[in-house]
Amino acid sequence: MHYAGVDLHRRFLVVAVEDEAGKEVAMRQFGCEAVQEIKAFFSGLSPFRAVIEASSSYRWLYELISVHGQVVLAHPYRLRAIVAGRAKTDKLDARLLAKLLRAGLIPTAYIPPADYQALRDLARARARLSREATHAKNELHALLGRANLHSPYHNAFCQRGRQWLAGQDLPPVARGIGDELLRRLAHFESEISRVDAELQGLSEHFPEVEALTVLYGVGLYSALLIIGELGEPWRFGDSRQVGAYAGLTARVTQSGNSCRHGSISRQGSPWLRWILVEAAMKLVRQDRQLGNFYQRIRKRSGAKIARVAAARKLAEICWQRLMRWHGGHPAA
Repeated sequence: MHYAGVDLHRRFLVVAVEDEAGKEVAMRQFGCEAVQEIKAFFSGLSPFRAVIEASSSYRWLYELISVHGQVVLAHPYRLRAIVAGRAKTDKLDARLLAKLLRAGLIPTAYIPPADYQALRDLARARARLSREATHAKNELHALLGRANLHSPYHNAFCQRGRQWLAGQDLPPVARGIGDELLRRLAHFESEISRVDAELQGLSEHFPEVEALTVLYGVGLYSALLIIGELGEPWRFGDSRQVGAYAGLTARVTQSGNSCRHGSISRQGSPWLRWILVEAAMKLVRQDRQLGNFYQRIRKRSGAKIARVAAARKLAEICWQRLMRWHGGHPAA
């Protein structure tokens, strides 16, 4: 068995390989464009175990070499806690990854299956488009405010509202900025409609959305984003792990008789935290039990902490509903 540590960058990767005895048998650097050379190198190592540190660009390498051996993903935050305070070069990083892998000390991260990864990417793209559209609207509101203009329509960006805005007598510079913002907003809304259609088609492969859309405030898009970010629900041992995975649990610092609970960890997916908070604030208006929970926390600790607590509770509810759905549909 060979143990390979891979230090992956945008344009190149460094690979250190050790045998069972801990002897280094190879140290190679490849350009990321040398796909066939990388594939041939790892196929020649078989059998092997390889470790890649989690990053935004790990997926292509994982799919390339996982067909030849076992590949694990290292959790970057926990890994830094293990190796802090040492000299750092690419070769040292790769060599250390190989040693930790051989010793069984790699803190692993979750690798979603291809269908969950596709859903995750598409749902995040939709969230980014929505934020950009909101930013364009805010800029248009600011533009009108500087000119002391107020739209006569409740929705300033309905069809008539946009026609009214386009017809206003603004200074030349402001007119050009306003027209550009309107074009930008139309572009983002067009792309949102296209992505929504793709999500609608993709939802056929995730029938478990019906377990979440029955919750008030959780629509099809919100449900798909939650499912994509959580991945396979059975990978969690209990509902409390879901709140921790979303970064909605408090940091704890304990020493002797002192125990301090700080702010939330904010580890995990920011997209998951965002959608859980948004949905929870709608659900507390309809669900009596969650609403009472929210109000109790709010009276004791304030609205901000209550929002986080409600979002964490919603994360647990979503996981429980998904687990029950899969328990009733074992073939899905």
